[in-house]
Amino acid sequence: MILRAEHLAKSYATSAGPLQVLDDIDLTMDAGEIVSVVGSSGCGKSTLLNILGTLDEPDAGELSIDGKTVSALTDAQLSQLRSRTIGFVFQFHHLLPEFTVLENLMIPQMIAACEQEASRERAADLLRKVGLENRGHHHPNSISGGERQRVAVLRALVNRPKLVLADEPTGNLDSENSRILMNMIQELVHDEGRSFLIVTHSETIAENCDRKFLLTSGELKVM
Repeated sequence: MILRAEHLAKSYATSAGPLQVLDDIDLTMDAGEIVSVVGSSGCGKSTLLNILGTLDEPDAGELSIDGKTVSALTDAQLSQLRSRTIGFVFQFHHLLPEFTVLENLMIPQMIAACEQEASRERAADLLRKVGLENRGHHHPNSISGGERQRVAVLRALVNRPKLVLADEPTGNLDSENSRILMNMIQELVHDEGRSFLIVTHSETIAENCDRKFLLTSGELKVM
């Protein structure tokens, strides 16, 4: 099991009093699984994702990732877990415009102290897997929006994380590019053996996942 969340809760102080965003959330994920969380804007999807990605702390509950209890880790151990085990994909690609597509995929590996040639080979291999090998030497502003978002998914996978958390990855894409991106994710999960948790407002994306949940009124419900 790659992820186990038990009884997670989170609230925020407002002028009208505490706002309960998450209430007694339970969620587990196995390796090689694609799970979606659907909900309306402002329902707490991003808050949940931030907690599962160890970027925020719950008010209550327990989170374990890859068998490690997050609350028991030191800051250094938590940083190591985040860099080695978790990948992130956001609604906006956040590729560095001054670097080529290939270099954008190499940077996370080199930060993780991988050798330059090995980083280059890994980046090129991922681009080949999704048919973007002819885009490697282009800069992000010279490729399409759909291609940029596909590269963002590859960047999240480049260091071989066991878990990838995606926050509205198709939010800025049309239906055709959303379909292409989802097909790519499914193929990479199969080929790379990673797990994906996708937060989305798209019912179409949710339907293509192994399991889907609805986040509403702070509660996570099976769909």
